Amino acid sequence: MAYETIRFHPGPRMATIVLDRPPLNVINIQMMGELNQAWIEVEELGAPLVVISSEGEAFSAGVDVADHKPERLAAMLEGFHATLRRIYKSDCISIAVIRGHTLGGASELAMACDFVIAADDLKLAHPEIDVGCYPPVAATLLPSKVGMHRASEIVLLGQSLSADEAKGLGLVNEVVPRDQLDAAIDRWAERILGRSSAVLSVAKKALRAGEGNTFDERLTEVEHLYLHRLAFTEDMREGIDAFLEKRPPEWRQR
Repeated sequence: MAYETIRFHPGPRMATIVLDRPPLNVINIQMMGELNQAWIEVEELGAPLVVISSEGEAFSAGVDVADHKPERLAAMLEGFHATLRRIYKSDCISIAVIRGHTLGGASELAMACDFVIAADDLKLAHPEIDVGCYPPVAATLLPSKVGMHRASEIVLLGQSLSADEAKGLGLVNEVVPRDQLDAAIDRWAERILGRSSAVLSVAKKALRAGEGNTFDERLTEVEHLYLHRLAFTEDMREGIDAFLEKRPPEWRQR
């Protein structure tokens, strides 16, 4: 398949996926489809390790706000969540390499991976609340990762996190200067590939099984709230319109 929004480099041992939609690598519906297709190719190849990184200054500014419009909303959620479910449940071990602005859906993409390496200039945030919506995957995963109260700061208030703060909360495995990211990837790849891929895949499933209610079950419930309650509020429509029209939202409280 020819890719337009990502670069995909297959390999028998390590595959790489690079977000390549400058300047901010905004994730649109096309990129979601290409990420999903690349992951299908990864699994067909049987590559035990996948590294997801990006081109440019930012990892990604998140999912395109225009794709939150009512006529695109269901397709956007279905496409994005299908990709994240595939990554989360895959036998392949995944490393997200994030830097600069890593916002909204980009943070959720990293959260679905097994390991996260961050540059020291990371700015991680979920600003969805400011445009009248919320991040479904973050709402599903963050309470068990960082605790309900910190998750509330991040999701309900859009609290931004530095690289060190994200590491302190367990959202990042290692923080390095931006110019040392490649060396960090090599170190982590060597550690992972030096182990049995068969054993790692089973151990990954064991970790996921230990989380209680499955990711699928929890995300399905959060999706239902998004599509059947949030999407029918006037304030979600106002938030999206205000962002696209580059003006402050006028919340109607309904």
